Amino acid sequence: MVYSMTGYGRAERKEEDVSFAVEMRSVNHRFSEVAVRMPREFSAFEDAVRKKVLSYIRRGRVDVFLTVETEAPPSSLKINWELARQYKEAAEKMAELLGVPPQMPVYELLSMPDVARAGEDRPDLESYRAPLLAVVEEAISMLVAMRKKEGQALREDVLGRIEEMKRLVEELALFAPKVAESYRERIFARIQEYIQDRCDIDESRLLHEVAVFTERADISEEITRLRSHFAQFGQIVDEPEAIGRKLDFLVQECHREINTIGAKANHLEISQKVVILKAELEKVKEQVQNIE
Repeated sequence: MVYSMTGYGRAERKEEDVSFAVEMRSVNHRFSEVAVRMPREFSAFEDAVRKKVLSYIRRGRVDVFLTVETEAPPSSLKINWELARQYKEAAEKMAELLGVPPQMPVYELLSMPDVARAGEDRPDLESYRAPLLAVVEEAISMLVAMRKKEGQALREDVLGRIEEMKRLVEELALFAPKVAESYRERIFARIQEYIQDRCDIDESRLLHEVAVFTERADISEEITRLRSHFAQFGQIVDEPEAIGRKLDFLVQECHREINTIGAKANHLEISQKVVILKAELEKVKEQVQNIE
């Protein structure tokens, strides 16, 4: 299955007192990498978010942006009952020792240091884990859907260009015997011109050298390997795992074979087709670099 490495996903979710928004962007990358940006107070969930993304993404760089809006938690009065009791007992003891009646109203106890303070009822941070990861998964689903859609377009484009390259290679195959024969004829012509009336020429050695040079001009092996590489393209694009690196390797192998054909075949029409093959292969290479 062909997936593009570029995509975008966004999702929002609102709970009773908190709203989450997640935005994701993925781009080409040699390996898989996830960068997470979120409010500092939620950084405890960063590793869980990264693992969630990596469970869907096998290759590419994904930037995750998480924003959180929380309602102001209700305030409440916190009473240090033990400290208030100690203040009360100390006042009663002081009144007893001084022989005066205790005169400490309750409201004065509330004003004593550290007896009462206003605080905020903050919920347990762990209670946010499930909704946060749920909205992350929604954004990932959108991201993956876009990568899949773009991947299908890449697949069609690459296979279409491979079909065109197949056609060109089959045309090259028709010229292959002519190249060897033409090369052989040119070599013999030059030899005849060189030896003329010379009698000290080892004819069997000359024939051997001609055969060696003619074999070096043969492009049939390169054509056979190109046919094999093109067949592998068709197989790999339907494999379930990440295929970008495999396809990139095949592109390099095709490039090597096409260059060899161009170097071997001193033939005008073959040289012209080699130029077209290289142009098509360069376009395939550009597309393959976008595939997961």
